[in-house]
Amino acid sequence: MTTDTAQIEKEWMLALRNGDKRAFRSIYDQYYKYLVVTAFNILGDRDAARDLAQEVFLVLWKKREVILISSSLKPYLRRAVVNKTLNYIKARRIDFDDPASLPETISTSQGADEKLQAADLEKIIHKAIAALPERCRIVFTLCRLEKLSHKEIAEQLGISTKTVENQMTRALSMLRKSLAPFVADGTFIWLLAYFL
Repeated sequence: MTTDTAQIEKEWMLALRNGDKRAFRSIYDQYYKYLVVTAFNILGDRDAARDLAQEVFLVLWKKREVILISSSLKPYLRRAVVNKTLNYIKARRIDFDDPASLPETISTSQGADEKLQAADLEKIIHKAIAALPERCRIVFTLCRLEKLSHKEIAEQLGISTKTVENQMTRALSMLRKSLAPFVADGTFIWLLAYFL
C-alpha cells in the first residue's frame, strides 16, 4: 500500500468516526466490489456475496466510533467479509464429509484460442475453481486464497483437519483434471501458485 493510500484511509476513518457519510461512501465505493469478489470466491453465490459485503459495511457504519484498525483498511475489511462468509457457511450447516455430491470430473467449455493465450489462463483457473463442488471450493479458497492453515480452516468450519485434507485432495484432483487441456503435465501446481 502506498503512503498516499494509507493517508487517504486514515482521513476516511477519522471522518467516518465523526459520522461523515461522504467518507463512508468513499470507503464503500473503493472496497465494495473487492469484498463481493472475496465472498464470491468462497461461496460461489453472487447474491449471498453481495449481501455479506453489505453487512460488513453496515457494521462498519454502526461501529464507526469504536472500530480500531491496526493495519490498513483493505485487509481489515477483507478479514471481516471472510468471517461473515464463514458464519454464513456455519449457519447453513454444510456437511463436508458427504461425498455424494462430488462429481468425478469438472466439465469446462473453453475454446482452443484460450489454450494459446496466457492472459486467459487466469480466468480459466478461476472458472475451474468456481465450478468445484461447494465443500471443496470453500476449503480450497480458504486455504489457497485466504492463506488459512488446515487447522484454522477446521476450527472455523467445525470439521476435522482430516476432512480439510480430504477436501483439498479432492479439489486439487478435480482442478488437475479440468485444467489438463490447458496446461502441460508438470506445470499444474506452478500455475495454481502463480495465479492464486
